[in-house]
Amino acid sequence: MPGRWPGRGARCPFASHTMQNTFTSCALRILATFTLTLSTLSVSQAQVGSALVLYGAVDLSLTHVSNTNAAGQDTTSIASGSFLPSVWGIRGQEDLGGGLQAFFKLENSFNVDTGAVTTNASFFNRFALLGLRTPYGTVTAGRLGSMQFDFTAMGYDLTMLDTYGIVALGALPPALFKINNAIKYESPTWGGWRGSLMTSSGQELPEASGAGRYSGAAIEYAQGDFKARATHEVTRGNLTGTLDQSGLTDKRTSVAARWNIDALSLFADYVSVQGDLRITPRGHVWQGGVGYRIAPRWQLIGEFGVYRYSDSNGRPALAHLIAQYDLSKRTLLYGFWTKVNNHGGSQVGAAFATSTSKPGQSQSALGLGVSHRF
Repeated sequence: MPGRWPGRGARCPFASHTMQNTFTSCALRILATFTLTLSTLSVSQAQVGSALVLYGAVDLSLTHVSNTNAAGQDTTSIASGSFLPSVWGIRGQEDLGGGLQAFFKLENSFNVDTGAVTTNASFFNRFALLGLRTPYGTVTAGRLGSMQFDFTAMGYDLTMLDTYGIVALGALPPALFKINNAIKYESPTWGGWRGSLMTSSGQELPEASGAGRYSGAAIEYAQGDFKARATHEVTRGNLTGTLDQSGLTDKRTSVAARWNIDALSLFADYVSVQGDLRITPRGHVWQGGVGYRIAPRWQLIGEFGVYRYSDSNGRPALAHLIAQYDLSKRTLLYGFWTKVNNHGGSQVGAAFATSTSKPGQSQSALGLGVSHRF
């Protein structure tokens, strides 16, 4: 019924009778009212040893992409999230004493160019988690980043998996960015070593108990400006309508390293993609990058990657250059160029989670944008 929360009898106080997406519209409208209360909440929370924070990022660019249809025509557009996703979130924590700390995080992504949320499937589509830190490690549950996401985007990939970077090749596909119904353990650091284990109960369907299940592990060694890590993940297929892929698996093993040498940063990553689920084709991905801070506010980053398919002649190759200028600690200007050559009939697009209109079609992208964090 228009203007009502799904499954509730009470009317959303800000809703109109013509809303087509009641949940999302109500949530976005009450966000403004909720934000006004955050300062008061933060003060009261601080009095009991906890904190509540509203944070986010807004990213907008002018982008030109070639070969955006089968006829080979180009598209110029105002685009949201061409560098990093536009997001807002709420996080909080509370010190419980005895070395214990409870925390949570709720994060949504949206499109600045239209004002719409990026998906209606889940409102907090980026993260939704609750956790407990202890002297013996951290346990987190909810919608979490996968092993490869946590150990690539955070501290390894030089662009934090920017939209037009090497993430477009598919070594880490959208289906494996975030995992639902998951629980994760992260160990403390001992002598430079730390590890992490994660599992998910998947779709939690009685008729297909294995559907969507995920398991992953990671180990990392860090010493000074050098660090290296290895991850392994196994994902089972979903049950969708009459299509049951719960007996199929996707297996990914990745080894990566990063070395920061003064103004120079080096990154290299190898990913083996195996299994019969084929979220992306079976094969091997080699990718890496070089970053150089030419001045306190200027940084140049170059990335290159190749994905060799095992079951076909497909061999997409991607090159990516990005220049960043820091206007402040929270705002940067960026310009980028990306080129994808789809050898052997592959169809990888220049942007993350996109594909070309026909096999073997190459694609390039140019963009100039601004990104602001709050």
